[in-house]
Amino acid sequence: MSIDQRTRLRGCGVIAIAALCLLAFATANAEEGKPMIPPAQALQSLLDGNHRYVSDRSDPSNKRPSDASQHPLAIILSCSDSRVPPEIIFDQGPGKLFVVRVAGNTYDRLALESIQYAVGHLGTTLIMVIGHDQCGAVTAALKSYPDPNAGPMLTNIYAAVRQVREHGGDELDNAIDRNAILIAEKLAREPDLEKRVASGALKIQPARYVLKTGAVKLLQ
Repeated sequence: MSIDQRTRLRGCGVIAIAALCLLAFATANAEEGKPMIPPAQALQSLLDGNHRYVSDRSDPSNKRPSDASQHPLAIILSCSDSRVPPEIIFDQGPGKLFVVRVAGNTYDRLALESIQYAVGHLGTTLIMVIGHDQCGAVTAALKSYPDPNAGPMLTNIYAAVRQVREHGGDELDNAIDRNAILIAEKLAREPDLEKRVASGALKIQPARYVLKTGAVKLLQ
């Protein structure tokens, strides 16, 4: 066998291996439900669902149980407050939202790994960090600041408290918004999410839920 023939064979081998890798990657993505809908489309679906909820025109089909594989259009990082149920306020049925809830809508390592799972394995392209009116966790953080022994539920909100006190105004109202914004920005800097955000494959959107009207307003 000539040198040229051996070179061509090696080249074919490299191409074959690359093709197999791409096939395996594509198969894995298909099994994980990727690619999902673009972030802007996912966000619009949430806003449309919230409009249906506010208008008392929720889709009855969204209440039906389902054992289909999950392909959530969004990850919702929300407060645990009982007045803020994400599936209801966005009028989304089973399999549509991947919800992580904690008082004050902040996150720890466990919550982060849950979010990373939905992004990396389920192909979700939108994360919404949503605060709400009358947030008890933010209220408590305002009262306890700057006590470092208050516990993570409150100290996770201290960055927002510190910023609003530097600028004045309604501390609670401003801290609720600022906390959602800062948590969204912090998520965007997480190593497993940062590149996706930079490329436009993932959007992290801060928002606020208005208890009285049921409306969700976007922040930033």
